[in-house]
Amino acid sequence: MIITFATQKGGTGKTTLAIAFANYVSGHSKRRINVYDFDDQKSFYYKWTEDEVLEIPKLYEVTIVKNGNEEQLFKDFEELIDLKESDDLNVFDLAGALDANYSDLLIYSDFIVIPFEYSDISVKSTLVFVNFLGLLESQADRIFIRSKYDKGYKYLNQAAMDTEIMRYGFLVNSPVYKRNCLQTIDTRSLTYEQKYAVKNTFNELIEYINKTINIEL
Repeated sequence: MIITFATQKGGTGKTTLAIAFANYVSGHSKRRINVYDFDDQKSFYYKWTEDEVLEIPKLYEVTIVKNGNEEQLFKDFEELIDLKESDDLNVFDLAGALDANYSDLLIYSDFIVIPFEYSDISVKSTLVFVNFLGLLESQADRIFIRSKYDKGYKYLNQAAMDTEIMRYGFLVNSPVYKRNCLQTIDTRSLTYEQKYAVKNTFNELIEYINKTINIEL
């Protein structure tokens, strides 16, 4: 199975959510978790290597997917299909940009998790990204997560944005609220506060995945 965290705009907390999800699901699933960092900045991978000083057992391995003229991880479709058909849970973290190098992965992912905010820029880029998926004819299920949500702020465009987004996929009801604790997340564990910050969102996400393809993560 392939679950890809992707969006067209950086700064929405995509990599933080990908780390939190990989940590969270590793504590609930009997499946092997594999993470692939497909972001030019390699933030997930560098954080994972930095966390070796914590002397806490690894929850999963993180592999860099190389871009450009470098050697590609996927030399042919078979490698990608093998990941898709595997019983392992393969989590990808993509860059916050549209790039033709990601096309095959976006087409063959089982689920694409798209974090977004209610700023005008985030709204527009989210819809651009959804349209890009349509052009690719990607059959992946789209799952939208409200990220960095401020419960004390009234988002005037929320109702209209939610209605539009639900035309293209599943909108997780529980947002991920702005939490300082998520800024200090590592790849080895979740603190009590971090787990509290994401558990409702990820429980909904996992339940949706389980029901959609009739499995148990």
